[in-house]
Amino acid sequence: MKRISALLLFCIAAVASNGQAGWTWTALPDMPEETANNAVVEGMCDDTLCVYSFTGIQADLSPADIHLKSFQYNTVSQEWTTLADVPDVQGKIAAGASYVNGLIYVIGGYYVEENFSESSSDDVHRFDPNSGQWLTDGATIPVQVDDHVQAVWRDSLIYVVTGWSDNGNVPDVQVYDTYLDQWTVGTPTPNTSQYKAFGASGVIIGDTIYYHGGVNGTFSFSANSRMRKGVIDADNPQEIEWSVLENSPSDDGYRAAACSYEDRLFWIGGAGIAYNFDALAYSNDALVEPTPRILTYYAGLELWEEGLGSPQDVMDLRGVAQVSENEWIICGGIGTGQEVLTSTWLLTYDPSVDTPIIDSNPDWLIYPNPVSDQLRIKGNSTPDGISIIDQTGRLVMSVAKTRQVDVSRIEPGHYSCCLEENGQHWVLPLIIR
Repeated sequence: MKRISALLLFCIAAVASNGQAGWTWTALPDMPEETANNAVVEGMCDDTLCVYSFTGIQADLSPADIHLKSFQYNTVSQEWTTLADVPDVQGKIAAGASYVNGLIYVIGGYYVEENFSESSSDDVHRFDPNSGQWLTDGATIPVQVDDHVQAVWRDSLIYVVTGWSDNGNVPDVQVYDTYLDQWTVGTPTPNTSQYKAFGASGVIIGDTIYYHGGVNGTFSFSANSRMRKGVIDADNPQEIEWSVLENSPSDDGYRAAACSYEDRLFWIGGAGIAYNFDALAYSNDALVEPTPRILTYYAGLELWEEGLGSPQDVMDLRGVAQVSENEWIICGGIGTGQEVLTSTWLLTYDPSVDTPIIDSNPDWLIYPNPVSDQLRIKGNSTPDGISIIDQTGRLVMSVAKTRQVDVSRIEPGHYSCCLEENGQHWVLPLIIR
């Protein structure tokens, strides 16, 4: 019992690695007006870091509420300012915004007419944060697109991956050189429902694109939990090798905000059901509610963790502003009950708290995860002890010298799986269904 007790005490101390432990949400001053589906990004105005919001939709969630408004949040004075509108002919939603080499690029999106017909945009609007002025538009996108994945590579190229174009999902990967104001064609994703998506979101870490969720739009507009990976050839960045990774746990993902810290990828909020701009499900016109989570993917370990519970349920996010290495700001979006928000939140991540494996040992993996019956242990040897700990630190199960654990009698929920070998301990997040 001495060995098991020591393991139990260690695991109780580490149990906070599940859920949204490691995250602090701090409320900031509200936006001047409510807005959702707004393209959000950071940018430097002289020597001050600011957050920007472009385009979106307001309170009634109707075509008439789709706008071109622009707002700036000063992170020093903590004040919002209204800027000149995005220079387009009518309001649009589902655009993306990227900050590259001192300028902001607002790309794509779609327009909705009074009769609810929709069309995608091919515009590249360029904004100078220093002057607070809109510049002439950049070169138009070869394939107009909205609800796409948009990410920056090496403060140089903007990758626009898949998305919706007028009448359907496209596999196109369009690469914009911000220095040359020129578009090139990247290796498209495979032309299948596994890859094509609108409402997905993602990031680039190093030379690798990751994007998650979205809707394949083939027969029914259903959200999914797929994770895709694209490895960029650093010598020829238009060449990309695509693959599909393990699906995320639990709810599907649609219109979440994506960001990253080192090799950890995060998806903030979003919804598990795909919906139209009015927050009603494509499938049955039912009201869709946000998923209160920060989903984490540990790229080096190929391991998912679903952190549930947050002070703000929010979906309909089209970007997040990075304000430090481990801090991000989200603003606007849709909350519960179709409420279009003015909320602004600073999200701070503490990597020392949110650690999926203690004494990092990439050789230990548990699968499947989530699991409903037989949990299996993958490693170079059989662990001396395995303990399952709930979120309160209570020992639920403890076994020794095995690679398979029957968890079918444990109540569904979030747990920690604690492994011991030769006096060393590892803690992995576990979801039991």
